[in-house]
Amino acid sequence: MTTMEAELRDQRLRRIRGCAGFVKWLLTLSAVALPIMGLGLFLSVLFPTWPSFNGEESIVVGDIERSFLNMSFLQRALLSLLVAISFFLLMNALWSLRMLCARLQNMDFFSANTLKRLVMAGVWLISYAFFDVASDPVAALITTMDYPEAQRIVDVTVDGGEISCLILGALMLVLGWILREAALLAEENRQII
Repeated sequence: MTTMEAELRDQRLRRIRGCAGFVKWLLTLSAVALPIMGLGLFLSVLFPTWPSFNGEESIVVGDIERSFLNMSFLQRALLSLLVAISFFLLMNALWSLRMLCARLQNMDFFSANTLKRLVMAGVWLISYAFFDVASDPVAALITTMDYPEAQRIVDVTVDGGEISCLILGALMLVLGWILREAALLAEENRQII
């Protein structure tokens, strides 16, 4: 390797390290902000009359907008549980991506552990996307469960964010699994030699 090739290689590695470090800290800040926002949303659904909230929070199901003040505590508790699970899954997806970026920042590109992190990030993203799709009709049913049976609504919607999250998670899962298997094979070959 010539000195020019070595310099180009070092520049590339510095760029990768800098980009991975920037994304790691961006994900860290997001991982800190997400539970705070999740807790605020959880509490605003569960206790809409709390002095910190204006009491005008509502949920839209189909063509109906329903205030949390008009729901029973059981309905609000079930909706809050859906919010908590959603934020938990999203938080774990962000944290897995953050841990992946931390390993990339340390120049650990092709170890089995790094690629396991890539697989886990894909698993968490897919889990979040499936839960997000499944929680919409459940939330609609919970919101209208005190209505007469003929007026209850089950609203099934799939939007672009859910589809994107599902596709990204699947790609990360497959890519991580393939690269992890390749890294394990390379490690076995090194041990044989």
